[in-house]
Amino acid sequence: MSSISTVIRRDSFVFAIFLSAFVYLLLVFGGVLPFSDEDSLKPIMKGVMLVGFILLFCFVDFRRKSVESLLLFSAAGLFFGVLLLVRASNFEFAVEKIDGAIVCSCIVALLLDHGYRRFGRERFQFAFVIFSVFVLILTVVYKIRFGFFDRSTRFFLNGPIVYGWIMGLCAILSFDLWSSRRHSYLLFLSFGFFLALIWTESKGSVLAFLLAMCVYLLWDLRRNIKSIVFVFCFLFCVFFLFSDVLMDMLSNSRLAAVGRFLNGDLGGADEGSFGVRSILAEKATQEFWDNPIFGIGIGEFRFGEYVYPHNQHLEIFAELGVFFGIAHLLFVFSSFVVASRVNKAIILLFAVAASFSGDASYLRFLYSFCLIGYLGREPVSRGQVREA
Repeated sequence: MSSISTVIRRDSFVFAIFLSAFVYLLLVFGGVLPFSDEDSLKPIMKGVMLVGFILLFCFVDFRRKSVESLLLFSAAGLFFGVLLLVRASNFEFAVEKIDGAIVCSCIVALLLDHGYRRFGRERFQFAFVIFSVFVLILTVVYKIRFGFFDRSTRFFLNGPIVYGWIMGLCAILSFDLWSSRRHSYLLFLSFGFFLALIWTESKGSVLAFLLAMCVYLLWDLRRNIKSIVFVFCFLFCVFFLFSDVLMDMLSNSRLAAVGRFLNGDLGGADEGSFGVRSILAEKATQEFWDNPIFGIGIGEFRFGEYVYPHNQHLEIFAELGVFFGIAHLLFVFSSFVVASRVNKAIILLFAVAASFSGDASYLRFLYSFCLIGYLGREPVSRGQVREA
């Protein structure tokens, strides 16, 4: 036991990678409670994550103030979650939503907070990027074997939506590291993660990433105008050199629907992308107006084959009512206000992406980075850097 404790307490980059991997896998599997209405493997992996977190909690010296703050948040969330389960007809789906939005968010936030404080924000951020590169390589190998451009083939650990969100996150983190360190390979990593995001053909994720990066760049414009000019010149050169290839690749992809949407030239092939989502949004809005106070109940949204409206913000209003909906919006907005520059971009990335895909369990992406802003933005260990 003492040897395990000694290894864990060392400020080694190996442990930073391990902690980053744990964060990555938590975001992928969506929690630690062994419930899932999707497949039999997911509950097993969640159980493994639960055991892993218990071991970490026993041997890692987490900051007491952070633990207390997150316990308060999770206790409040689980208290209301248990009350909401009384009305749930699909118990496993409801538990999965609570697990992802509350339990997983708190654990990820705690691990991020610990990583930032023990290793410094940039060092831990770099560790997460390195592990993500490793997963990206495995994903490329897997897709080459089973269908590189087949979107229905899993992106190794997860589907295209979750993978696209994580690639967008890694692109922002890599770019932020480049902004501080000025190592050219970090800029190429950021571009590589962006290409991986394009690879998923997830339109909402791409739009969310572009908006988040615009906010990041504009936020940094006054203090770092040379870097911004350099980046735009770099992207212009890439587009100029490879524009024909890129346009040819995208012409037959799902992303071409974005251009048709902007031109008002949607066709029948775009019905699933825009038409169905529009109908689902109208359905969720109507459910809210019909049940404004308490909503229709967690996990109770139904419209044909769809069991969530593909808009997590509307889903909360429709299923939980106006009080939970307003609390959700206030939480996200206040977190954005107190967040650091890079965290503002990440919060915006997931807040916008949540408007296009995923059910409430996917709120783990958004809430994790909302919570980290309240746990103290300044790293306190060696490797410390100034938060912008």
